[in-house]
Amino acid sequence: MHSQCAGCRPDGRPEVMKQMSQPGTEQRVVRGALLALVVVAVASAPACRKGKPEKPESPLDKIPTKEAVVIVGDRKISGAWLRNWCATQELQFLRGGMPGQVDEFSLVQAGRQILTKVVLIAGEAERRGLTVSDQEIQDQLSKEMKLFPSTEAWRDRMTASGMTVEERKEQIRLELLFNKYREQIATPEVIKTRANPEMAKEYYDRYPQQFERPRQVHLAHIMRSVAKDAPIDQREKERANIEKARGRISSGEKFEDVAREVSTDVSAIKGGDIKWVDERAPIAPEIKAKVLILKPGEMTEIIESPAGYHIFQAIEVQEPGVVPFAEAQEGIQKQLLEKALLVSMERAAADLQQQTKVQFLDLTPYIGKPPEKAPDAPATAGGPPPPSPPAGAPPAN
Repeated sequence: MHSQCAGCRPDGRPEVMKQMSQPGTEQRVVRGALLALVVVAVASAPACRKGKPEKPESPLDKIPTKEAVVIVGDRKISGAWLRNWCATQELQFLRGGMPGQVDEFSLVQAGRQILTKVVLIAGEAERRGLTVSDQEIQDQLSKEMKLFPSTEAWRDRMTASGMTVEERKEQIRLELLFNKYREQIATPEVIKTRANPEMAKEYYDRYPQQFERPRQVHLAHIMRSVAKDAPIDQREKERANIEKARGRISSGEKFEDVAREVSTDVSAIKGGDIKWVDERAPIAPEIKAKVLILKPGEMTEIIESPAGYHIFQAIEVQEPGVVPFAEAQEGIQKQLLEKALLVSMERAAADLQQQTKVQFLDLTPYIGKPPEKAPDAPATAGGPPPPSPPAGAPPAN
């Protein structure tokens, strides 16, 4: 896990763009950007490295903060904005527990593409009459500042990023316009044409296998931990402890009360509740076979595993069947909306880019050329894995 210097990425893990499941990290970042945009606190790669062991200067550090990196019509995307975006993404990759090496050349290219689309969509939002008030900008700026230990810490981070307050306000204005276009123009149209109840029902009927539900058991658990190679007397002691616990429950004490008192499992704080499991649950087969046949209120015998001794009780049971459409509809429509909205925003940005003069300025004098990659190497190392869709969701194309 990547450690965080104070103020660089405050608690809350703000995201610039929602990551979507697309082949290649750069494509995930670029395409995912047009689904959701959240204004983030200013982060600076050079500042975040302060106090850490020295390492070679990254391409990100060399981008000039005051010069334009892209010119979109009559608007300029500054190096400071690009650096801020890239640094935030890099921190997210590292904090996500991924390998600690990010291909910053690819990240820079992705960032330029994304911010270009933000500017294009924001301009279209203005042409359609959408506005962002000074109060909305100030409210967002205040939220951003509150993520830092103090106003002074926020201003220090702004200085390190090479931005003025007015420049940050303008960026927030464009980001909010992007969001308003997505929410007020693109979303209603997509709901009407691509994610309505009729289309959800059509999907439900077309892919019935996705809505089959296996037998599920809501379980509670008591465990007495003991190492597999522990001395026999220690193992016998823990087995005796769990036998006593089971006896207390059989005599009428509540499972949850005994679990809180006796169990060494992390579920003890919740009375042993480990929620629902089914045949797909990642638990040991010998345990799974015994818990999935339980009836409501029924308790297992003592089960031994390499981790110790266990008893389980079924709180409630859901027999196998098919998820009703009424229960699945909301999730289906949500997934249809997300996929169709992504396509809609991408198309809008592509159309606008064809109508607008866009200049991607040469950054080679500052960041050099990207290192040669081995054949079939991923575009960006350390990128986050794509999220898994919920059960019953439309498959990604």
